Amino acid sequence: MLTEQAQSAMNVLYGRISRASESFELERLERALDEIIRLNANRPAPFQIRSAYAHAGELMRHRRDLAPTVSHSEVHHEPGTPDHGFALIDMQLWLDKTPSLTCSQRTLLQGLGAGQDASELAPVHGLNVKRMREHISRVRRCARGAYVSEVRAA
Repeated sequence: MLTEQAQSAMNVLYGRISRASESFELERLERALDEIIRLNANRPAPFQIRSAYAHAGELMRHRRDLAPTVSHSEVHHEPGTPDHGFALIDMQLWLDKTPSLTCSQRTLLQGLGAGQDASELAPVHGLNVKRMREHISRVRRCARGAYVSEVRAA
């Protein structure tokens, strides 16, 4: 059973809660209420209120130090990690639909996109590895120019 002084202190804090509008202040008042209930002291109500409210403020200020608040206007980017695979998917979709490349060039670039290298692609295209590297270089240059011209035009 609560003491008369604790009940009086709680009534005062309930009145403050009904007038509070900020979440920090509400949580501070709730912590003060918890402390008054926990201690259930015979000290005068104003003393209990002041003591519990100050102690709750110390705890809450420590929490602000641990996790400082940041204004939404200060946040310049969305939280999360960038998806670097999106650019690759965009490039593959372009490669499938572009009219700027021949079927042979498209097949070669799709093989490179799948992780194959010159030594794996050379036998498929009937070339030696050195000639395949030259061919890859030319096809990449052609594809780069086509991509820039098509994407800028869009």
